[in-house]
Amino acid sequence: MRRTRSSAPRIVNVSSSGGSLAAGTDPEIAAAVYAGLSIADLPLAVGYVPSKTALNALTIQYARDLRPDGILVNAVCPGYCATDLNNHSGHRTPAQGAVAAVRMAAIPADGPTGTFTDDRGPVPW
Repeated sequence: MRRTRSSAPRIVNVSSSGGSLAAGTDPEIAAAVYAGLSIADLPLAVGYVPSKTALNALTIQYARDLRPDGILVNAVCPGYCATDLNNHSGHRTPAQGAVAAVRMAAIPADGPTGTFTDDRGPVPW
C-alpha cells in the first residue's frame, strides 16, 4: 500500500472535451458535447487535442493502479473558459470552469474513479 499525506487522496486531471475520441468521430456525440457545433466547426489543434486524449488515457491507467490504495483519479473538462490560451475568447469564467474540478477533489472515499466529467455530468471518452 502506498503512503499518502492526505486522508482523502485525489488526483483531478484537467482535460478537455477536445480530447474525447467519441466526440471527435461521432457527429451526434459532438453536437451534444460541443453545444450544437459540428465536428467541421471545430478548429484543428494538433498539439492540444492529442495531449488531452493522452491525459484521458493516463487518467484511466492511474485510476486502475491507485484505486487499491484509496487514491481516486478522475479527469474533468472545465469547458471553454476565457484564458490567455484562447486570448480570453471563452464564454465561461475560470471560476465556472473550476466547478467540476473542485467537485471531484472533494468526492468521498467511495466516490468514482476513472471518470471523465464536466459540470453537467459524464463526458464521452
